[in-house]
Amino acid sequence: MRIPTKTAALRRAIPIAWHQVRLLQPAKIAGSITISALNILWQGHGVLRYSPTALRFTAVAVICYLLTTVAEFLWLLATGPRFTGFESPNRAPATGEFESIDPIVDELKTLPPSELREEVVQLATEMKSFEAGTDREFVTTLSSPPAAATLTEAERDEALDRESSALMERTLLTRRAYRERFYRPARAFRDELRKRLGIRNVSREPKIPALDAGVLSGAKPITHAANYLLALARRLK
Repeated sequence: MRIPTKTAALRRAIPIAWHQVRLLQPAKIAGSITISALNILWQGHGVLRYSPTALRFTAVAVICYLLTTVAEFLWLLATGPRFTGFESPNRAPATGEFESIDPIVDELKTLPPSELREEVVQLATEMKSFEAGTDREFVTTLSSPPAAATLTEAERDEALDRESSALMERTLLTRRAYRERFYRPARAFRDELRKRLGIRNVSREPKIPALDAGVLSGAKPITHAANYLLALARRLK
């Protein structure tokens, strides 16, 4: 019997949301105790006002803790990864983290914060230099058109076709070079920085195609990705 798609999607999303719930969160525990204490101080009123003080304090604290935990879980479920229900059940859940299949992922885990920041700065600088170089080559290609006055219409069309083909080929080479040289290291740095900064709900982070899927779209996609890595590194202590 086939499971409905909505049910299948929930079955994948619920474990991810529950894994992100922090059961021993100091603020949540302190808030529950505070509300319970205020309930006791409200003489003759409040929840369980006819019960013994110890029972009243414990019951209200537990109820507040459970309510905040359930609210946190529902919030993470509503803002977490989206599933359609058609995903393969054998596929790893989309947590937004890069799988540890690259040796650099394991190496980054052992780096002290200062060295990790230096590595990020170096990678970001190389990414920006790479994009600046490809942009200069692109501009050079566009700034050297043939002398149109000396060409026939057929020759101009042929020259435009050659120029379009050259630009397309250069774009494809740039994308391939970026994916082979920067894509995997950049994602590994991003995921390690997010872990150390305690960024659990990655769906609220900015969408950067160059980092998320290796897609170069927009005016400065590689520089945008490099600046995001630098911003994360600056927050690292």
